[in-house]
Amino acid sequence: MITAQLTDLNYNEILMYLGHRGQDVSPEVDTQIRKCRDEIMKVSVPRLVYARMPVADSQICGFPMGGNDIREMLAPCREAVLLAATLGAKVEQVLMRREVTDMAEAVIMDACASAAIENVCDHFEETMRKEVGAESLYLTSRFSPGYGDLPLSLQSDMCRILNTSRRIGLSVTETSIMVPRKSVTAIMGIADTPRTLRTKGCEACNMFLTCRYRKRGITCE
Repeated sequence: MITAQLTDLNYNEILMYLGHRGQDVSPEVDTQIRKCRDEIMKVSVPRLVYARMPVADSQICGFPMGGNDIREMLAPCREAVLLAATLGAKVEQVLMRREVTDMAEAVIMDACASAAIENVCDHFEETMRKEVGAESLYLTSRFSPGYGDLPLSLQSDMCRILNTSRRIGLSVTETSIMVPRKSVTAIMGIADTPRTLRTKGCEACNMFLTCRYRKRGITCE
């Protein structure tokens, strides 16, 4: 059983969520980012739930996955992983308080929380990749509702299948918003042959802070 893991946050990833384009980060802003990062790490209580389920005709356990993108990803797969993860209610409370008392800091706090839930999902994916690899199988990249043409409304069905409300305290509103907000649902296919994976973004590059491309609002990729 894989459990939720949260480790030190990627500073560049936080900057990416803040829309950084290569401009200088002032000492004051740097201090504020690190303060918010530390607070998010302190209040986060990461939890996750997942299930491996059979795939047939681009349906997971008999449930249709809407959209061409997910059908293409699952085409070579006989099995898939459904994942739901959350940072917990305390993060939600901190974000809501900051939105009332200090909107500028709330934006930074939100970016830190986004990096944190991504961190949890990355650790899960890494561990799951090793688990299926031990079976001579291969994991696709993560694909979440709202990406490409996969409907955001699918979040409700995934949370219902995984029983997230009872198991990790994660629910979905009628407008497909997850509560707590800093939560993720995702699908990963399991295939018999190696899959082409999405590469990490600009935040993984050691030129992130000084990149001339990012200063122009583009990427070298």
